[in-house]
Amino acid sequence: MKETLEKRIHEQFPRYVEALETLIRIPSISFEDFDKNEILRSAKAVKQLFESHGFENAKFLTPPSGRVTVFAELKTKPSNPTILLYAHHDVQPTMREALWETPPFAPEIRNGRLYGRGAADDKSGIILHLAAVTQVLALSSDRMPNIKMVIEGEEESGSSGFAQILKENKELLKCDGVIIADLSNFDSGVPSITTTLRGMSAVSVVLKAMKTPLHSGSWSGPIPDPVQALCKMIATLTDSNGNILIDHFYDGIETPSKEELQSYRALDYTEDKFRKEAGVLPNVNLFSKSGDILTTLWRKPSIVVTAIEAGSRTQAGNVLQDSAYARIGIRLAPGMAADTCTLKLIDHLKKICPNGLELSLFTEDGADPFTTDISHPYFGLMKQAMTDAFGTEAKYIGCGASIPGAQLFRDMFGNIPILLTGLEDPKCNAHSENESLNLSDLERGMLAEALFLQGLCK
Repeated sequence: MKETLEKRIHEQFPRYVEALETLIRIPSISFEDFDKNEILRSAKAVKQLFESHGFENAKFLTPPSGRVTVFAELKTKPSNPTILLYAHHDVQPTMREALWETPPFAPEIRNGRLYGRGAADDKSGIILHLAAVTQVLALSSDRMPNIKMVIEGEEESGSSGFAQILKENKELLKCDGVIIADLSNFDSGVPSITTTLRGMSAVSVVLKAMKTPLHSGSWSGPIPDPVQALCKMIATLTDSNGNILIDHFYDGIETPSKEELQSYRALDYTEDKFRKEAGVLPNVNLFSKSGDILTTLWRKPSIVVTAIEAGSRTQAGNVLQDSAYARIGIRLAPGMAADTCTLKLIDHLKKICPNGLELSLFTEDGADPFTTDISHPYFGLMKQAMTDAFGTEAKYIGCGASIPGAQLFRDMFGNIPILLTGLEDPKCNAHSENESLNLSDLERGMLAEALFLQGLCK
């Protein structure tokens, strides 16, 4: 049966790639300052894709933001398990378009990789699910679980309305297990199931000293510079080794088990490999030793200044700026809570604001960390399916990023198996310029999920 599935997927693979390219051409950026009509256009394309492949009850589930989620289903037999397949059709902004080798929404294949915004994160997840389901269904509907497709429209901007969608449609979305196809393989050709995610939160900071910018020669000296003041505030967040200095910030962190640490070390991830994949400059000293890099990425919190602004680089003059802005992002280890840690960051910033400067703080919707129990049989079945499809043993890994929907599914449906898979790899440049997808991994990923779905009904 594996050979038949493999043959069918290979023969029809160009058609699936073409469908993915069609989705990539739609600039479905879900952030506030972008056209929401493109999200709707993307949702309509996804809905039409499902309908054209025989899915039923295809419709929009609309959160308060208006960035619609697409639902569709296939019912086979009531006695078969029901699996919910998740991906998202929204994408990140394009970043610096001048650095793209080809336009971000004009997909192009080069050297076995498909380039374009959303190619890896996460429009490939939509096509992965579509191919796996349709190929298993074509061979035997009796060996096909009941399927519910949920393709979110605002994951990249924080999934602010996804909890409401789940609450309002709990009975519609009820299932026996979830596959979230929005994660990474450890490397190209190395299939992986992610078992832990870091959480995330962010606080935007505005520090203001005057009503308007002033001539630096006429006014600087007596007046505190808000840009320097903000830099000093940011400098208090961590020490020279990257350790977070906010009071009680590390409270509640779960220590990795002995088995988890052994599995991390078995991946043999060296400092040289990390430096090469991340593009770290040769003289930059890392905060982690070679053997601790994966633990630092997957099981420890971090703080990053994701944006900072004061004046204009292209129009810099002799000006004492009236204000300075920064967005401070935090990644949270398993055991931490997004709301609690956000408040700790806010309290710290309030305490250290210098010279009576006016401090304004704005929070974003966060996501708690996620862990899962791999003892459920679905995990063993998926690991074997991946191993068979890729021809190399699948790995259990962690991830330093966040998928808000994972914990939301857990909160809504309880302790059902939630499998985190995906097609990103260290070269995919998700969220950066020249995002790309390894097409060989896409084809093998389709086969792996198809084998998993087929195996559920044996």
